[in-house]
Amino acid sequence: MGQARGGADLTAFVVGLTGPIGAGKSTVAGMLRELGAKVLDADAIARDELLRGTVGYSAVIGRFGTEVLGPDKEVDRRKLAEKVFSDPGELEALERILHPRVIARILEARRMADGEVLVVEAIKLLGTPLHRACDRTWVVIAPRPTLLSRLAGRGVSEEDALQRLRNQATDDEFLTAADTVIVNDGDRDATRAAVERAWREVRSARE
Repeated sequence: MGQARGGADLTAFVVGLTGPIGAGKSTVAGMLRELGAKVLDADAIARDELLRGTVGYSAVIGRFGTEVLGPDKEVDRRKLAEKVFSDPGELEALERILHPRVIARILEARRMADGEVLVVEAIKLLGTPLHRACDRTWVVIAPRPTLLSRLAGRGVSEEDALQRLRNQATDDEFLTAADTVIVNDGDRDATRAAVERAWREVRSARE
């Protein structure tokens, strides 16, 4: 079985997949699924934890007010992002609400994935308890202009994009934490080759 950074025995070998916003983590995650990996998306889990009727929903409304709701009374993630990404204190408050719930669900999935390789896609991985549960850390990177271009394609202004990048780990912090670096600069074939190579290495480590 795998061995976490903290030394605890695991029931699955866990790869943490992270990198700056816009780097293409989801693209890499999709390639890994095609290769047979079991992939969990921490952001998707967080979205589930914000649905009306959940404890996370009630906690977010209690902390940030009803102005973060949309017409359907669900949390409007764009409104919530506008509130928290401009204020580090507000962002920390949101993370205190969501991170424990997300981590609990991922650790449960880890316990259920006996003998498998479990990939956890998480933009907020470094410096969290989830990172300590990972056997390997893969970092997806791309040049800064590429990041900004991709975010612009999602309707994020350059100012907002730069603010979000400032609220994340620095490039040096990402690279220092990486066991594997995957460059996703637009050459899809090269990215796929790098993913396949890294996946083979992980599978070999499990054999």
